Amino acid sequence: MILLQGNGLRIEIAERGAEIVSVKDGEYEYMWQADPAFWAKHSPLLFPVCGRLRGFTYHFGDRDYKMGNHGFAQRMTFSAEQISEKEALFCLRENEETLAEYPFPFLLRQRYRLEGRTLHVTTEAENTGGTPLYCNFGSHEAYAAGGNFTDWAVRFEKREDLVLTEQNASGQLTGRRIPYADDMQVLPLNWEMFANDSLLFDGLRSRAVTLEYKGRPAVKVDFPDYDHLLLWTKPGASYIAIEPWNGLPDTADADGNLAHKLGILRLDPGESARGEHAITFLPFDRS
Repeated sequence: MILLQGNGLRIEIAERGAEIVSVKDGEYEYMWQADPAFWAKHSPLLFPVCGRLRGFTYHFGDRDYKMGNHGFAQRMTFSAEQISEKEALFCLRENEETLAEYPFPFLLRQRYRLEGRTLHVTTEAENTGGTPLYCNFGSHEAYAAGGNFTDWAVRFEKREDLVLTEQNASGQLTGRRIPYADDMQVLPLNWEMFANDSLLFDGLRSRAVTLEYKGRPAVKVDFPDYDHLLLWTKPGASYIAIEPWNGLPDTADADGNLAHKLGILRLDPGESARGEHAITFLPFDRS
Protein backbone atom coordinates (compact mmCIF):
# COMPACT_ATOMS: atom_id res chain seq x y z
CA MET A 1 0.00 0.00 0.00
CA ILE A 2 1.30 3.45 -0.95
CA LEU A 3 0.49 6.34 1.39
CA LEU A 4 0.18 10.01 0.38
CA GLN A 5 -0.31 12.66 3.05
CA GLY A 6 -0.77 16.41 3.30
CA ASN A 7 -3.19 19.21 4.15
CA GLY A 8 -5.06 16.97 6.58
CA LEU A 9 -5.57 14.14 4.06
CA ARG A 10 -4.36 10.56 4.32
CA ILE A 11 -4.63 8.68 1.00
CA GLU A 12 -4.00 4.94 0.61
CA ILE A 13 -3.45 3.45 -2.86
CA ALA A 14 -3.10 -0.29 -3.48
CA GLU A 15 -0.56 -1.85 -5.82
CA ARG A 16 -3.33 -4.15 -7.02
CA GLY A 17 -5.09 -2.17 -9.71
CA ALA A 18 -3.33 1.07 -8.69
CA GLU A 19 -6.62 1.65 -6.89
CA ILE A 20 -7.40 4.41 -4.40
CA VAL A 21 -8.81 2.53 -1.42
CA SER A 22 -9.07 5.25 1.22
CA VAL A 23 -9.03 9.03 1.52
CA LYS A 24 -9.47 10.26 5.07
CA ASP A 25 -9.61 13.65 6.73
CA GLY A 26 -9.52 12.77 10.41
CA GLU A 27 -12.26 10.20 10.87
CA TYR A 28 -14.21 11.13 7.74
CA GLU A 29 -13.79 8.65 4.87
CA TYR A 30 -14.43 10.04 1.39
CA MET A 31 -14.20 6.72 -0.50
CA TRP A 32 -16.62 3.81 -0.66
CA GLN A 33 -15.26 0.98 1.46
CA ALA A 34 -16.03 -1.91 -0.90
CA ASP A 35 -18.85 -3.66 0.95
CA PRO A 36 -19.11 -6.98 -0.97
CA ALA A 37 -22.86 -7.06 -0.34
CA PHE A 38 -23.08 -4.37 -3.03
CA TRP A 39 -19.77 -3.84 -4.85
CA ALA A 40 -16.38 -5.02 -3.61
CA LYS A 41 -14.26 -2.31 -5.26
CA HIS A 42 -13.27 1.27 -4.52
CA SER A 43 -11.97 3.01 -7.66
CA PRO A 44 -10.88 0.62 -10.42
CA LEU A 45 -8.72 1.83 -13.29
CA LEU A 46 -10.33 0.91 -16.62
CA PHE A 47 -7.98 -0.40 -19.34
CA PRO A 48 -7.82 -1.39 -22.18
CA VAL A 49 -11.59 -0.94 -22.61
CA CYS A 50 -14.26 1.11 -20.89
CA GLY A 51 -17.56 -0.61 -20.30
CA ARG A 52 -18.63 -3.93 -21.72
CA LEU A 53 -17.74 -5.70 -24.93
CA ARG A 54 -20.58 -7.33 -26.84
CA GLY A 55 -20.55 -10.91 -25.61
CA PHE A 56 -17.39 -10.10 -23.62
CA THR A 57 -15.53 -10.89 -26.85
CA TYR A 58 -13.56 -9.04 -29.52
CA HIS A 59 -11.71 -10.04 -32.67
CA PHE A 60 -8.22 -8.98 -33.63
CA GLY A 61 -5.92 -10.44 -36.25
CA ASP A 62 -7.04 -14.00 -36.78
CA ARG A 63 -8.26 -14.65 -33.22
CA ASP A 64 -11.16 -14.02 -30.87
CA TYR A 65 -10.34 -12.84 -27.35
CA LYS A 66 -12.41 -12.80 -24.17
CA MET A 67 -12.28 -9.77 -21.90
CA GLY A 68 -14.38 -8.83 -18.88
CA ASN A 69 -16.10 -5.57 -18.02
CA HIS A 70 -13.66 -2.61 -18.13
CA GLY A 71 -10.65 -4.75 -19.01
CA PHE A 72 -7.93 -6.31 -16.87
CA ALA A 73 -5.92 -3.48 -15.27
CA GLN A 74 -8.16 -3.47 -12.20
CA ARG A 75 -7.04 -6.97 -11.23
CA MET A 76 -3.32 -6.63 -12.03
CA THR A 77 -0.53 -5.84 -9.57
CA PHE A 78 1.34 -2.71 -10.64
CA SER A 79 4.92 -1.85 -9.78
CA ALA A 80 4.81 1.15 -7.45
CA GLU A 81 7.29 3.93 -6.82
CA GLN A 82 6.89 6.34 -3.90
CA ILE A 83 8.27 9.54 -5.41
CA SER A 84 7.55 11.71 -2.38
CA GLU A 85 5.10 12.05 0.48
CA LYS A 86 2.70 13.61 -2.02
CA GLU A 87 3.38 11.70 -5.26
CA ALA A 88 3.46 8.09 -6.45
CA LEU A 89 3.76 6.33 -9.80
CA PHE A 90 2.26 2.94 -10.66
CA CYS A 91 3.27 1.04 -13.81
CA LEU A 92 1.95 -2.03 -15.58
CA ARG A 93 3.45 -3.82 -18.58
CA GLU A 94 2.17 -6.75 -20.58
CA ASN A 95 2.63 -10.17 -19.05
CA GLU A 96 1.55 -13.72 -19.75
CA GLU A 97 -1.89 -13.11 -18.28
CA THR A 98 -2.58 -9.89 -20.20
CA LEU A 99 -1.30 -11.31 -23.49
CA ALA A 100 -3.84 -14.13 -23.25
CA GLU A 101 -6.64 -11.57 -23.64
CA TYR A 102 -4.89 -8.56 -25.21
CA PRO A 103 -2.09 -9.27 -27.71
CA PHE A 104 -0.20 -5.98 -27.39
CA PRO A 105 2.98 -4.86 -25.64
CA PHE A 106 2.19 -1.74 -23.61
CA LEU A 107 3.18 0.43 -20.69
CA LEU A 108 0.34 1.78 -18.53
CA ARG A 109 1.30 4.51 -16.07
CA GLN A 110 -0.95 5.81 -13.30
CA ARG A 111 0.47 8.82 -11.47
CA TYR A 112 -1.04 10.35 -8.32
CA ARG A 113 0.07 13.79 -7.14
CA LEU A 114 -1.41 15.56 -4.11
CA GLU A 115 -1.40 19.35 -4.35
CA GLY A 116 -3.19 21.05 -1.50
CA ARG A 117 -6.39 19.04 -1.13
CA THR A 118 -6.49 18.11 -4.82
CA LEU A 119 -5.35 14.71 -6.04
CA HIS A 120 -4.20 14.90 -9.66
CA VAL A 121 -4.66 11.55 -11.41
CA THR A 122 -2.76 11.10 -14.68
CA THR A 123 -3.24 8.00 -16.79
CA GLU A 124 -0.93 7.30 -19.74
CA ALA A 125 -0.96 4.34 -22.11
CA GLU A 126 2.08 3.80 -24.35
CA ASN A 127 2.51 1.43 -27.27
CA THR A 128 5.85 -0.31 -26.66
CA GLY A 129 5.40 -2.79 -29.51
CA GLY A 130 6.02 -2.70 -33.24
CA THR A 131 2.44 -2.66 -34.54
CA PRO A 132 -0.57 -0.38 -33.88
CA LEU A 133 -2.26 -0.78 -30.49
CA TYR A 134 -5.94 -0.12 -29.76
CA CYS A 135 -7.17 0.91 -26.33
CA ASN A 136 -9.23 3.18 -24.11
CA PHE A 137 -8.94 4.08 -20.44
CA GLY A 138 -11.03 5.69 -17.74
CA SER A 139 -11.62 6.04 -14.02
CA HIS A 140 -14.30 4.68 -11.72
CA GLU A 141 -13.90 6.37 -8.32
CA ALA A 142 -16.77 5.62 -5.93
CA TYR A 143 -17.37 8.21 -3.21
CA ALA A 144 -19.05 7.52 0.10
CA ALA A 145 -22.64 8.77 0.21
CA GLY A 146 -23.82 7.74 3.64
CA GLY A 147 -27.00 8.69 5.42
CA ASN A 148 -30.08 9.37 3.33
CA PHE A 149 -29.02 8.90 -0.29
CA THR A 150 -31.57 11.49 -1.42
CA ASP A 151 -29.66 14.15 0.55
CA TRP A 152 -26.86 13.85 -2.02
CA ALA A 153 -26.68 15.62 -5.36
CA VAL A 154 -24.27 16.23 -8.25
CA ARG A 155 -23.73 19.83 -9.31
CA PHE A 156 -22.54 20.40 -12.88
CA GLU A 157 -20.08 23.16 -13.68
CA LYS A 158 -22.57 24.66 -16.17
CA ARG A 159 -26.30 24.48 -16.66
CA GLU A 160 -27.06 21.48 -18.84
CA ASP A 161 -29.79 20.05 -21.00
CA LEU A 162 -28.99 16.52 -19.87
CA VAL A 163 -29.17 13.81 -22.52
CA LEU A 164 -28.43 10.14 -21.90
CA THR A 165 -26.74 7.73 -24.28
CA GLU A 166 -29.03 4.73 -23.95
CA GLN A 167 -27.62 1.35 -22.90
CA ASN A 168 -29.53 -1.90 -23.22
CA ALA A 169 -29.85 -4.57 -20.54
CA SER A 170 -26.54 -6.10 -21.67
CA GLY A 171 -24.65 -2.81 -21.28
CA GLN A 172 -24.34 -2.02 -25.00
CA LEU A 173 -25.22 1.28 -26.66
CA THR A 174 -28.46 1.26 -28.61
CA GLY A 175 -27.71 4.42 -30.61
CA ARG A 176 -30.58 6.32 -29.00
CA ARG A 177 -30.17 9.66 -27.22
CA ILE A 178 -32.76 10.20 -24.49
CA PRO A 179 -33.57 13.68 -23.10
CA TYR A 180 -33.26 13.45 -19.32
CA ALA A 181 -33.57 16.94 -17.80
CA ASP A 182 -33.63 20.46 -19.24
CA ASP A 183 -31.70 23.47 -17.97
CA MET A 184 -30.40 21.67 -14.90
CA GLN A 185 -27.30 22.39 -12.85
CA VAL A 186 -27.96 20.39 -9.68
CA LEU A 187 -29.01 16.75 -10.14
CA PRO A 188 -30.57 15.27 -6.97
CA LEU A 189 -29.72 11.61 -6.49
CA ASN A 190 -32.02 8.69 -5.76
CA TRP A 191 -31.58 4.95 -6.20
CA GLU A 192 -34.41 4.65 -8.72
CA MET A 193 -32.27 6.60 -11.24
CA PHE A 194 -29.92 3.63 -11.39
CA ALA A 195 -32.45 0.82 -11.72
CA ASN A 196 -31.11 0.21 -15.25
CA ASP A 197 -27.44 0.63 -14.31
CA SER A 198 -25.33 3.73 -15.04
CA LEU A 199 -26.20 7.13 -16.46
CA LEU A 200 -23.97 7.93 -19.46
CA PHE A 201 -24.27 11.59 -20.41
CA ASP A 202 -23.96 12.72 -24.01
CA GLY A 203 -22.59 16.11 -25.07
CA LEU A 204 -21.91 17.69 -21.68
CA ARG A 205 -20.58 21.25 -21.74
CA SER A 206 -19.34 20.91 -18.16
CA ARG A 207 -15.86 19.59 -17.48
CA ALA A 208 -16.30 19.51 -13.71
CA VAL A 209 -18.90 18.25 -11.25
CA THR A 210 -19.23 18.55 -7.47
CA LEU A 211 -20.75 15.98 -5.14
CA GLU A 212 -22.86 17.72 -2.51
CA TYR A 213 -24.62 16.68 0.69
CA LYS A 214 -27.58 18.88 1.65
CA GLY A 215 -26.08 21.59 -0.54
CA ARG A 216 -22.61 21.34 1.07
CA PRO A 217 -19.76 20.41 -1.31
CA ALA A 218 -17.79 17.27 -0.45
CA VAL A 219 -15.84 16.26 -3.57
CA LYS A 220 -15.13 18.10 -6.82
CA VAL A 221 -14.05 16.19 -9.94
CA ASP A 222 -12.45 18.07 -12.85
CA PHE A 223 -12.14 16.04 -16.07
CA PRO A 224 -10.87 18.35 -18.86
CA ASP A 225 -9.21 15.53 -20.81
CA TYR A 226 -12.25 13.22 -20.96
CA ASP A 227 -15.23 13.33 -23.30
CA HIS A 228 -17.58 11.04 -21.38
CA LEU A 229 -18.93 11.11 -17.83
CA LEU A 230 -20.96 8.45 -16.07
CA LEU A 231 -22.71 8.31 -12.72
CA TRP A 232 -23.43 4.94 -11.14
CA THR A 233 -24.43 3.16 -7.97
CA LYS A 234 -26.24 0.01 -7.00
CA PRO A 235 -29.68 0.68 -5.52
CA GLY A 236 -29.43 0.36 -1.74
CA ALA A 237 -25.70 1.14 -1.60
CA SER A 238 -24.22 4.24 0.05
CA TYR A 239 -21.89 5.43 -2.73
CA ILE A 240 -21.93 7.29 -6.01
CA ALA A 241 -19.33 6.62 -8.69
CA ILE A 242 -18.27 9.60 -10.82
CA GLU A 243 -16.49 8.21 -13.86
CA PRO A 244 -14.54 10.11 -16.56
CA TRP A 245 -13.92 7.90 -19.62
CA ASN A 246 -12.28 8.41 -23.01
CA GLY A 247 -13.99 5.31 -24.43
CA LEU A 248 -17.46 3.78 -24.65
CA PRO A 249 -19.11 0.38 -24.31
CA ASP A 250 -19.71 -1.59 -27.49
CA THR A 251 -22.73 -0.78 -29.58
CA ALA A 252 -25.48 -3.39 -29.75
CA ASP A 253 -24.56 -4.06 -33.40
CA ALA A 254 -20.76 -3.97 -32.97
CA ASP A 255 -18.92 -6.23 -35.42
CA GLY A 256 -16.46 -7.27 -32.69
CA ASN A 257 -13.34 -6.03 -34.48
CA LEU A 258 -11.29 -4.13 -31.89
CA ALA A 259 -9.97 -1.70 -34.52
CA HIS A 260 -13.57 -0.80 -35.43
CA LYS A 261 -14.76 -0.26 -31.84
CA LEU A 262 -16.63 3.01 -31.33
CA GLY A 263 -14.26 5.65 -29.91
CA ILE A 264 -11.21 3.36 -29.75
CA LEU A 265 -7.79 5.03 -29.69
CA ARG A 266 -5.12 3.87 -32.14
CA LEU A 267 -1.56 4.24 -30.93
CA ASP A 268 1.22 3.65 -33.45
CA PRO A 269 4.56 2.22 -32.22
CA GLY A 270 6.10 4.58 -29.66
CA GLU A 271 2.94 6.71 -29.37
CA SER A 272 1.09 7.32 -26.13
CA ALA A 273 -2.25 8.73 -24.98
CA ARG A 274 -2.61 10.68 -21.76
CA GLY A 275 -5.49 11.96 -19.65
CA GLU A 276 -5.71 13.78 -16.34
CA HIS A 277 -8.54 14.34 -13.96
CA ALA A 278 -8.36 16.04 -10.58
CA ILE A 279 -10.25 15.17 -7.39
CA THR A 280 -10.57 17.86 -4.73
CA PHE A 281 -11.57 16.59 -1.29
CA LEU A 282 -13.25 19.56 0.34
CA PRO A 283 -13.31 20.02 4.12
CA PHE A 284 -16.52 18.24 5.02
CA ASP A 285 -18.60 17.18 8.00
CA ARG A 286 -21.75 15.18 7.22
CA SER A 287 -23.19 15.55 10.72
